[in-house]
Amino acid sequence: MSDLKVVTFRPNQQTGHDRAEVIRQLEEALAFAHKGEYTSVALILVARDGDILDCWHNGGRPYVMVGAIESLKADYLHACIERR
Repeated sequence: MSDLKVVTFRPNQQTGHDRAEVIRQLEEALAFAHKGEYTSVALILVARDGDILDCWHNGGRPYVMVGAIESLKADYLHACIERR
């Protein structure tokens, strides 16, 4: 089972976002990549003005990547959208 999770970014009082948490998450991912055990990556960054940076690399088993993206999407929607 994968250990996907939705990470809640708590806004910094002065800037309205938590830059340190974004950088920490990226550094954690980079540390895993340096270990060489991961073959695929998908990355999405959303700027305050709505600009989006997205990229991906698939080193094999594309259905696993699609499943991970769908799982993350469902977790994100449940975390961000109030249930009725």
